[in-house]
Amino acid sequence: MSLKQAEKQQRLRDQKMQGDQRRQRSEILEKQRLGIDLPDLHGKATSEELKKMKAITPYALATKYDIRLSKAKNMLYILEKRGLVSLVASTNNLKVYRYIG
Repeated sequence: MSLKQAEKQQRLRDQKMQGDQRRQRSEILEKQRLGIDLPDLHGKATSEELKKMKAITPYALATKYDIRLSKAKNMLYILEKRGLVSLVASTNNLKVYRYIG
């Protein structure tokens, strides 16, 4: 292997490592972008959105409000305690709610 070929391979490895590091940083930022705080549970916008939904599941709330699934479950638990939603069906893996108002 010539010196020029070795330099070229080293340069390609360095570029690949930099690309991997950028990708890792972007993945970390992507994870941090997920909402940590619950949306305003008292607001009209939230209640209007819940009225429109036929079946309210933790996954549906997590995707709609861009929050973590655990926070969506907490949100439904709070809404159930306040009497705004009621549990319709439940299994070990899934709970389905409906909006009462």
